[in-house]
Amino acid sequence: MRVKLFLLLCCVLTQSCNSQKSATPEQEQILEDVKANFVFVEGGTFIMGNNDYHYTTLEHQVTLDSYSISKYETTLKEFDLYTELNNLELINHDYRNQEDMGPDYGAIGMNWYQAQSYCQWLGEQLNLPIDLPTEAQWEYAARSRGLNVEHATDSGKIEGGVNDNYGVDTKVGIYPPNPLGIYDMSGGRPEWTNDWLALYSKEPVVNPRFDSIVSGTVKVIRGFHKLSNSVYIRSSREPEQDGFGGGFRCVCNQKTEIE
Repeated sequence: MRVKLFLLLCCVLTQSCNSQKSATPEQEQILEDVKANFVFVEGGTFIMGNNDYHYTTLEHQVTLDSYSISKYETTLKEFDLYTELNNLELINHDYRNQEDMGPDYGAIGMNWYQAQSYCQWLGEQLNLPIDLPTEAQWEYAARSRGLNVEHATDSGKIEGGVNDNYGVDTKVGIYPPNPLGIYDMSGGRPEWTNDWLALYSKEPVVNPRFDSIVSGTVKVIRGFHKLSNSVYIRSSREPEQDGFGGGFRCVCNQKTEIE
């Protein structure tokens, strides 16, 4: 009896460990491309926020360790790979005939839990500490290590037809990147971050994280396309929401460049 129970347990564990499908060579290449598209962001100290914009964006000193962030928003091709290999339901399957739902467009239609799950799954595949960015990591990268700019564009401004990516009808990476080489952080999809919404600290902080607030109810979203101060605008949604047109990108919390 004990032998049968042991064999049954082994069988269950084996099935559990092998629940993910094996990637084809073409799918493995997608993962390699995602890995190659991380941009290294050297850590440092900057003034986060903007006193002239809104009372919820009060300026305060933030120091961050180095990290890497995805050059592009996660695309539908990449997110679909995650759902396919893990036998999950395709997101927005009823709208795949729309112009902005091609494989190289920013993924849309996932809630916060699905976005974080993708990033952490990607980290497992690449053996790297990958997650959603904190709000501070997002802003520091959008502002090219804390530059005093309004927008995450090549010039720091919005110039019609040149770098005004409003994202809903263009593939990722069509418009020029910011000086760090990161695309679509002003424009593109609004992006989930890891943090629960909280007021900024009045004191200097190091590597601020707001992902474990017990009383948190809404997650911070950054990157809305506005004509002014798009790198400072804060919005939020309940983590269960998936219908507001948002997407996301991932960060690698490794202090050295990805090899």
